[in-house]
Amino acid sequence: MKEFRNMLYAIDLDDERPSSMIFALECARLFKSRLHVVYVNDPQAGYRHPTDREDTIALKVRKAVSEGLLEGLEIVYAAAKGNVAEEIVRYAEAHAIDLIIVGHKHRSKLYSSMFDSTDVNIIDTALRPILVIPEK
Repeated sequence: MKEFRNMLYAIDLDDERPSSMIFALECARLFKSRLHVVYVNDPQAGYRHPTDREDTIALKVRKAVSEGLLEGLEIVYAAAKGNVAEEIVRYAEAHAIDLIIVGHKHRSKLYSSMFDSTDVNIIDTALRPILVIPEK
């Protein structure tokens, strides 16, 4: 079985549904992995989060899930600015990430035909295993 020592969860600070985040934390616990929670502030999104620092990301995670879920996990929080897919892949390569975990929001066909999906862009860019979790 493949070992996943370093996992990356690409967090969306705007998303209020923690289902993919909970899944990423549970995976990290199951595989006894370090989990890198990475937020990328995309210039195309208008820099909605000017305080996209590691402490802001950690606070978002702590507010979204129970304390017990975080207990005993090694979590690294990181922030970057730029194209989301490119920055996630760059971070994954620099930190020997074995598995990337991303949430997927279902969009209408019209929306999907007009706009790129971040998770699809990551899948198309990364050359490593990716786990896509549908948001509930």
